[in-house]
Amino acid sequence: MTGMVESIHNGTTRGDSVMLPLLHSHPLPPYRGLLAVDVVKFTGNRDRHLPELSKMIPDILQQAFTGCGHERIWREKRFPDKPGDAYVFGVAPEHLPFLIHPFLDSLQTTLWENGPALRSADRKLLMRLRVSINVGPVHDRGDPERDRISRTTNDTFRLLDSKQLKQIMAATDPEVTLIGAIVSQRVFRDTVLGGYTGVHESQFQRVTAEVPEKGFQEEAWIYVPRLTFRETESDAAEVSVRTPEDRGRHGRGGPVFNERVEQAFTDGTFNGDFHFGER
Repeated sequence: MTGMVESIHNGTTRGDSVMLPLLHSHPLPPYRGLLAVDVVKFTGNRDRHLPELSKMIPDILQQAFTGCGHERIWREKRFPDKPGDAYVFGVAPEHLPFLIHPFLDSLQTTLWENGPALRSADRKLLMRLRVSINVGPVHDRGDPERDRISRTTNDTFRLLDSKQLKQIMAATDPEVTLIGAIVSQRVFRDTVLGGYTGVHESQFQRVTAEVPEKGFQEEAWIYVPRLTFRETESDAAEVSVRTPEDRGRHGRGGPVFNERVEQAFTDGTFNGDFHFGER
């Protein structure tokens, strides 16, 4: 028996059996909440405006945190990084509920308030943001070369790039719905279902977030502070051939538009993979 124990520890062979060496455990990195944002259709704006839009991102975030009374979260953020038209940083896990509420609603308001200044520079200039919130072990030791590098960070950006979040932003009115947020399953379970946020669970929609080209697929939850529905070109063409009385009877969006909205809620599907009422 003693010989067998020695073989296991030393990784030696005994008879026909190969004993693997004893592996070492390692300390788990600290858990951090992560918030990442990027600009919807960033390069759809005129090239000369792109540097200014990119520069605005951290300013907008700071304004939103200040506006909702949580400037401390911004001051204490960990390992901030600004890759291109995106921004990411970490927070202590206890701040996660506040990243959802009231921050997301404050971010919508902040973008809305900054809209006139953008349009004064160019009437087509627009800033809309996709937002991703996640939590997990993340390297955070004050080492800029290694901090933030983790599976958690990678998944945060995968959620941000998911086709489901992009679809909902494409299907909403770009002048009204200025942010769409996606929250990881763990964040949703711990903060929303746990009762720590000021937003009710019924205001979120479950999706299977996918980035097919990256082989990513995870359960997640979408929250849109100001949800709208946008008419397609075919809707507008259908409405244009009807009389004002017809449009009045069917409401603001016209018959085709309203029928599609009604069907979205009745059948439980919206814009392909986005599902209403699914639990």
